[in-house]
Amino acid sequence: MLEPFIRNHLIRHARVDASKFDNPDLLVAEAGDASLGCLPGGSHGQVQQGAPVIRRLVPVAALILLAACQYQARGPLRYGPWEEGLTLAYEDPSVPEPQRTQQRLQVRVERAAFPSEGDGTVRLDYSSIQGSLTLVLRHHDGGIALLGADGKPLARLLPEGFPRTQTWEDHGTAYRVVGRGTWDGARILPATSSPVGVWVEAQPAHGPLRRTLYLPGLGEVESLELRDGAWIAVNRLVGRGFTNLPISRRP
Repeated sequence: MLEPFIRNHLIRHARVDASKFDNPDLLVAEAGDASLGCLPGGSHGQVQQGAPVIRRLVPVAALILLAACQYQARGPLRYGPWEEGLTLAYEDPSVPEPQRTQQRLQVRVERAAFPSEGDGTVRLDYSSIQGSLTLVLRHHDGGIALLGADGKPLARLLPEGFPRTQTWEDHGTAYRVVGRGTWDGARILPATSSPVGVWVEAQPAHGPLRRTLYLPGLGEVESLELRDGAWIAVNRLVGRGFTNLPISRRP
């Protein structure tokens, strides 16, 4: 769930060097140009913007069995982008136009190295009209960690053993696996990409409850916040490809 952190830093620190960031360990650059195997099909959770959206989630027990089948068959899945050149575009559906398009966030896999099955590092370039930011993530046994300039973990985005590991905490936020669900935005995905992923709930010490759907090979595709008793989409994947996507700029 890097998206809130990324957006806040790009907005607050556009066109500045690493020395001006709150966390000097984060690498930053100046702004520039910018299937889930063993269980049979059945009812899955569906995503609807701006309404109660988590429907018919598969029980956690079924999720554990699913994860075990996947793990034994071909090692842990990577619940994050890892193919070099893969470019993803995100928007906040809760923001009206034209601000929604102007604030689009683009993520590109600049470099990836996986010397062993499931383990490796990925260098991601984040960019928007506010600026750009480069982060390095480490994948290990299904988990994903954000690394600092010294190569040491700064934050645990997903725990080792995910999604078999159902609960964890990081920097004061408690996480839990809610269940499995099907993403209704899968029309932008190729036929070879599964629309079925894992919902994770985040409960920070301060702030709204948040749920994020992770898909294999993509990571976050939809995030929801609980606002006044309703689940509202606040981050959504709207574009996927292997070329740089244009970023709308103000005239």
